Amino acid sequence: MKREFLFLNENELEPVFQSLDGLVLPYIKSDIKPIILLTGEMGAGKTTFTREWFSRFQSNQNVNSPTFSLYNVYDAKEFSLYHFDLYRLHSEEELSELGFEEIWGRAGVCIIEWWKIASSLIPIENRIYIQIEVDSQHSRSYRLEWN
Repeated sequence: MKREFLFLNENELEPVFQSLDGLVLPYIKSDIKPIILLTGEMGAGKTTFTREWFSRFQSNQNVNSPTFSLYNVYDAKEFSLYHFDLYRLHSEEELSELGFEEIWGRAGVCIIEWWKIASSLIPIENRIYIQIEVDSQHSRSYRLEWN
């Protein structure tokens, strides 16, 4: 597994975005559907990260937290973004009934917050892991991992 660590202020995310683009865009060009797995404590900035990254693809849609709807879909010229938040789910059985595994790795780019409950249902080969750790009120550490 390859890794990259970045320590940045919240308004300096361009290096993380460039690294993520370098992983996601080749997948899309090869018709591989990447799955970005976001990890971080409540309030670490997972949805903000998703919103800011996706806004760079000239979509006029505002990315919001899908906590209550469980997922939202957004369209850009290059791809559709499927943004999941599994925080409210309590078991893998509950998740299985929703049929999300029919989307993960099969449609657009998927970003999944609070993904660990679904680990056994998410394809392994096209995973990109991003861990966000709060260092202070305005700075975060970002760790990217991929195969």
